[in-house]
Amino acid sequence: MTTRHEPGRHESGRHEPGRHVASRHDPGGASPGLGARALAWRGLLAGRAPAVVLAVLAAVTAAYLVVTPRVESVAVDEAVGDAVAAAPAEAREIGLRAVPASLLDVPVPSTTPGPGPQPPFERVDATFRDVVGPEVQRLLGTPSWAAQSDSATIAHPDGTPLNQDGSLAVVRVQSGLSSHVRWAAGGAPTAPTTTRSLAPVARGHVTAVVPVALAESTARAWHVEVGDALTLVPQGRLTPLALVVSGTFVATDPSDGFWKAEPRMTGLAAIEASQGGVIKEGAVVADAASYGAVSDGLSRPDPSTGQQAGESPVLTSTWRYPLEAGRLVAADVPRLRRVLVRLDTDTRLSSATSTPLDVTTGLASVLDGYEASVASVRVMTSFATAGLTALAALVLALTAVVAVARRRAEVRLVRARGASLVQLLGQVVGGTALPALPLALLAVVPVVLLVRGSQGSGTWVQVALVAVVPALAAAVAVLVRVRSLEHDDSGKEAVRRARLVRTARRVVAELAVLAVAAAAVGTVRARGGEIAAGRTDWYAALTPVLVAVAAALVVLRVLPVPVRAAARVASRRRGLVAFLGLARAARTGATAALPVLAVVVGAAVLALFAALTVTIGDQREVSAFRAVGAEVRVDAVRVDADDAEALASRPGVESVVRAYVAPGATLVSGRRATPVVVVGADPAEYARLLGGTPLRMDTAVPASTGDGLTLLVGPGTVTGDDLELALRGSRVPVDRVVVDPALVRLGAGREVPAVLAPLDRLTELVPSVQPNTALVAADTSAAEALRTLRDPAAATPSGRVTGVDTVAAAERRVSGRALPSLVAGTYLAGALLAGVLTLLAVVLLLVATRPERAALVIRLRTMGLPHGGERALAWTEVLPVVALAGLAGAVVGAVAPSLVAAAVDLAPFTGGAPRPPLPVVPPAAVGAGALVIVLGALALVLDAAAARRGRLADHLRTGDTA
Repeated sequence: MTTRHEPGRHESGRHEPGRHVASRHDPGGASPGLGARALAWRGLLAGRAPAVVLAVLAAVTAAYLVVTPRVESVAVDEAVGDAVAAAPAEAREIGLRAVPASLLDVPVPSTTPGPGPQPPFERVDATFRDVVGPEVQRLLGTPSWAAQSDSATIAHPDGTPLNQDGSLAVVRVQSGLSSHVRWAAGGAPTAPTTTRSLAPVARGHVTAVVPVALAESTARAWHVEVGDALTLVPQGRLTPLALVVSGTFVATDPSDGFWKAEPRMTGLAAIEASQGGVIKEGAVVADAASYGAVSDGLSRPDPSTGQQAGESPVLTSTWRYPLEAGRLVAADVPRLRRVLVRLDTDTRLSSATSTPLDVTTGLASVLDGYEASVASVRVMTSFATAGLTALAALVLALTAVVAVARRRAEVRLVRARGASLVQLLGQVVGGTALPALPLALLAVVPVVLLVRGSQGSGTWVQVALVAVVPALAAAVAVLVRVRSLEHDDSGKEAVRRARLVRTARRVVAELAVLAVAAAAVGTVRARGGEIAAGRTDWYAALTPVLVAVAAALVVLRVLPVPVRAAARVASRRRGLVAFLGLARAARTGATAALPVLAVVVGAAVLALFAALTVTIGDQREVSAFRAVGAEVRVDAVRVDADDAEALASRPGVESVVRAYVAPGATLVSGRRATPVVVVGADPAEYARLLGGTPLRMDTAVPASTGDGLTLLVGPGTVTGDDLELALRGSRVPVDRVVVDPALVRLGAGREVPAVLAPLDRLTELVPSVQPNTALVAADTSAAEALRTLRDPAAATPSGRVTGVDTVAAAERRVSGRALPSLVAGTYLAGALLAGVLTLLAVVLLLVATRPERAALVIRLRTMGLPHGGERALAWTEVLPVVALAGLAGAVVGAVAPSLVAAAVDLAPFTGGAPRPPLPVVPPAAVGAGALVIVLGALALVLDAAAARRGRLADHLRTGDTA
């Protein structure tokens, strides 16, 4: 038969000295009728403050962890529209194109105009909508369709050209013109109603008179007015066409994608000729109802063969279906991808016209860029949520451990009176940490109800971790305390053995942490491409935290060395407080290990947020300068000297440089070629203009030594003895090149080398080159005033300005998108939460070390410690530890971006080329470290204020324990 040993009794039945056996009627004991629930309630009433702190902290952290993915899901939906809206017009629409086959029959002049072929617009539109289906139809905006002729000469009715500059014209049948223009004179073209003989240009040929409209600038250049009769004289075998001007217009928004398909509609455009050089061309625009009349006039079939079947043999037809950015969400991306495949394979579309239909769109690359941006955002937010989850878990565990430590006398008493472990855990853990669990879960309910979006299963794992950690930490602390009470380790051999075990455990744990941190860094570097492509890896996301934990262990090992040195210096001075405080700080033991760990991790998280935010801001500015070319860029058809003088005279404008900018040039060496952006300007003036900006140049353009060009080029261009610059249909020999790293420009999301050439020399070798850009250095108000001009043409006397862009506007275009705003908001909220958690960690460090410090203060008062000395002792004991821990964590956070660079792509947030550099950011380390020191000082002030407001009985009991 086994004899049961009750706590507090010897086998002989005698009471153990120093213990008290609880009786059934002892109110201080654990009565058998008092369950764990009642004990938990009593414990909660006895220690309300720690329970409230834990519950509030767990609730706030859980709410943040749920809000972040829900807001992220909404931003991901909005980002589809941002990606489409930011793409070039031809990339954000689905286009169809039908090119007529080569004309075999020779058009025959005739005096009897026919109706011409039927337009294919509505037939193809109906087939297209049937193919894409209703789900994609709702994503499309107002479509437009057009048909356009080849280049032809525009002349008076008698055949004399309108202008002697050799400019040509195309006739374009266009739908939806009126909704994109403001009529300067006349009105919109209509269907033809009259006919006219083309004699003397083409005797015996009569065509319908097609009403046309043209841009006001084109009409001014050609000297035509409303009501003028014109003749379109095609090149080759086609017959002429009679036209009449019905109106002139000005584009209400020249940047509207409607105009991107044909720049000749908004004015005379420089078109590269097949034989080299450029030709000025404009467009005359007819109504869609004129399709048959235009085709009949240009290519009328032989009357003996009858009316030709099918579409026009001379007009190229196009259909444009723009996407409405505001209607798109993430779920539409796979639908659009399926539609793009279907458009290439569905036989219904290919049979809609007699000529093959080509699908023209850049939507696939836009969707690819969007998905890469979403993957980058998920990596960025994972650093925030993982870091804050780890920091919150540390602080919650620390709070629970400190709360249990404050009740160690109660644990000893209740256990001595016979309480079971279940009762003890119910009273201490249930009354301290358990309320955090329901409140953390309840906190997410209003978030789910009020915040739009969704979250994955990983979010609930994080919330559960935050909710359970306080109870687990408190339970472990109670069990450790009970074990220390019930095991006698007072013997010398036991003490030595316990010390060896603790040392071994500490060494093994520290080595394990270092190994895990090193493995995390290696994982990020090895799998960075997969992570950046969208494969979430929480182990990789925790890399900065793991490195911070390793740094905290180093701090705990190294901390005594500088603090002891400071203590030796303080010992030579008068007064004991500074010396004693530093001496106690140098003996930081297990009590302060967890708070120091939390402070290091908090500083690392703050510095990481700051470093990434600073890097994004710097790279966004660099990208904006590379995209614009200067603080302000004024684009125009031509920039004359008086235009530059007018811009320079505006208030706030510092300098203006006339330049020729051509993004489509090429540096060629044999069979090798590099696309470049040509900037023709005065090199000295341009260098002065860019001084103090990210485009600052440190190399001067050397003087020309031969018949060719001497160029300053960006990095990555081809080299060779036979180097040539292909520009505007001409090839110019290059005598010499000098490389400057700052000559990099941004185009279509790619970094492109720039080529700086002296403008005067460039115009000598390529006569068609003329300044088309004014690069301006101006203050913020002047730049904004130029950008917001209601009529950009009013900026210069010539009125040739087509647009104005500024660096500030380019930065706002990027920062205002959904994904950059999400990251900025997530990091700001995360930094606030990390700051609160770090402050709480310092407060807990003070609380954990307060009992020993209070006992020392009581003893020092017997030795004449003056009033206020206890506060000085706290400052000298705690602040050095906080400062070193904060600085170590800040350094880790500032270096962390470079450690995880393989998995991070900031391009979606900078507007620049993929994978900008992630350098170490010293200001982030300094700022985060200083913030942690300030938080430590604030915690000390709050602790002193709380001590002054404490109860007298507490102070008296502190003296008793001393």
